[in-house]
Amino acid sequence: MTRVLVNMPSQHGGRPSGVALVAFRVIAGLLGRGNVSVVLRSPWTRAQLPETIRDRVEVVTVPRPRLMILDVLRQAFTVPALCRAQAIDVVLNADPYGAAFGGRSRVSVVHDLYFRTIPESTGRREAVTTDLIFRLVLGNSARVVAVSDATRRSLERFYPSLRGRVRTVPSAAMLDASAAGAAPETALGAYVLAVGNATHNKNFATLAQAVAALAQTHPDLAIVHVGDDERETIAAALAGAPVQLTRLARIGEDRLAALYRGALCLCVPSFAEGFCLPVLEAQALGCPVLCSDRSATPEIAGAGALTFDPADPGALAAALRRLLREPGLRAALIARGQANVRRYDWAETARRYEGVLLDAVRDATRPISAGEAADAHPAP
Repeated sequence: MTRVLVNMPSQHGGRPSGVALVAFRVIAGLLGRGNVSVVLRSPWTRAQLPETIRDRVEVVTVPRPRLMILDVLRQAFTVPALCRAQAIDVVLNADPYGAAFGGRSRVSVVHDLYFRTIPESTGRREAVTTDLIFRLVLGNSARVVAVSDATRRSLERFYPSLRGRVRTVPSAAMLDASAAGAAPETALGAYVLAVGNATHNKNFATLAQAVAALAQTHPDLAIVHVGDDERETIAAALAGAPVQLTRLARIGEDRLAALYRGALCLCVPSFAEGFCLPVLEAQALGCPVLCSDRSATPEIAGAGALTFDPADPGALAAALRRLLREPGLRAALIARGQANVRRYDWAETARRYEGVLLDAVRDATRPISAGEAADAHPAP
C-alpha cells in the first residue's frame, strides 16, 4: 500500500480554511478508495480533525510557523527525516508552503497565484518571498495540482518550466444540499449574498456600489455578507446609500445553506479566484449565481451563471436589475446551475488525486537516461 504524507503546516489548527477543508475531503476520498494510507502533518491535533478522517490517519502535529520562508527551508531537513521514519512513498503538499524534499516523490497543490495575477494585492516583500517558495517547492515536485484550468494557465504562464507537470483537479461543493434542512431566512427580505472574507481579490466594493445604484428603484434590496470585513470595505463603498447591510461570520453550515436558499443571488465580483467553492455551493442549493467574467469563476460556474466585468459596477447593477425584473432568468439560472454542479464530485476528485500521486511514485522509480537526469524538474 502506498504511504502518503499529507503536509499542511501553513494552516491554523482547528480553524477550517478552504485549503484545510479541501485537504480533509481529499484525504477521506483517498482512504475510501483503499489504495493508500495517510500520515497528516499539520497544526491540527487528532481531536480537532473531522470525524470522517479522525481515526483513519496517523497524525503528526506541528506548530504553525510564524515565517513561512524559514519554515519551508526547515522542512527541507525535517520532512525527509520524517519520511524515512514513516516509510513515506510520496509527499502531498496541501499548498506550496510545504516540503521541497522528502519521500520518493512530491506532489504540490496550488490554489491561487494572487501575488502574481493581481500583484497590487500583495506587498513587495511578501511577493518576493512567496515567489522564492513557489520556485523551490514546485520546482522540486514531480507533479503540481492546479484547482482549475485558470490556475493551471497562470502557473504555466509565470513558471514555464512547470509545463507538462501541472494537472487540473477541481474540488466540489462542500455543503450537503440534501442534508441542509434549515428554512430560508425570509425575514431578511430580498438580499444579495456575498460569501468570503473581504480581501482585495474579492472586490466586494463593486457589489456595494452596484446595489447602492439600485437603491432608488429597488429600496428593499439588501446585502448579506458572510465573512470578515475588518476594513469595512462594503460599508465604505456604500457611501451612505440607504442599503441594509447584514454582517455574519463563523456561522454553521445549516445557517449558511439557509442563506443560499433565501437569497436573490450569490454575487462573486472577484478580480481573481483560484476556484471559488461558494459558486458550487450556491448552485447546489438552488441559488442563482452572478459572477465575474475573469479568472476561474466563469470556468467553475459554467452555464449556470450570469457574468459581468468586475471593474464595472454599472455592469453588475444591470445584471441585478435583470434578475429582479425577469423571473424566467432566475429560474433558468437555477436550473442551469444545478446541472453544472453535477459536473463536480468528490469521489472523482479523490480518484484523480490518487492517479497523480501514483504517477509521481512511478516516475520516481522509473530508470531515466543521463540526459533526462540533467534536466529533471528544474526550478521554475
